[in-house]
Amino acid sequence: MTSNQMKNVREPRRTSRPNALGRFFLQLLDGSMLVTGKTGSALPFILFLSGLALMLIFNTYYAEKKARETEQLRKEMTELRIRYIQTKSEYMFQTQQSEIARRLSHRGFIEPTEPPVAIFETHNDRNFFTRLFGQSKPSGSKQ
Repeated sequence: MTSNQMKNVREPRRTSRPNALGRFFLQLLDGSMLVTGKTGSALPFILFLSGLALMLIFNTYYAEKKARETEQLRKEMTELRIRYIQTKSEYMFQTQQSEIARRLSHRGFIEPTEPPVAIFETHNDRNFFTRLFGQSKPSGSKQ
């Protein structure tokens, strides 16, 4: 029999070093970025980016709130439109001549069977003041 022999295990070689973005996150996670001298000069830019992020979050919440309000108003508008059409329909039904006659019949009102007759005035020469104060004097006579 043969004896066991150890195989040489190769360690994986890194073919490339981390890129700039990877190094940035590595430094950010291990905390070494805070102690370097570059952090102080980049602090205003970081604060500016943080402010922009807060404004973006606020704007998103505001837009979602307005969208919910718009949808609620759209639903309310639809409900009001339905109510308007229903009320208008009821009004048109209740103002029909047959419906009015039916509702007033128990009070003693009777629907007339004869058509209305036109009344004409025979004295067309009389104006408002002569009808109001009676016969006026002729315009040619003086007192």
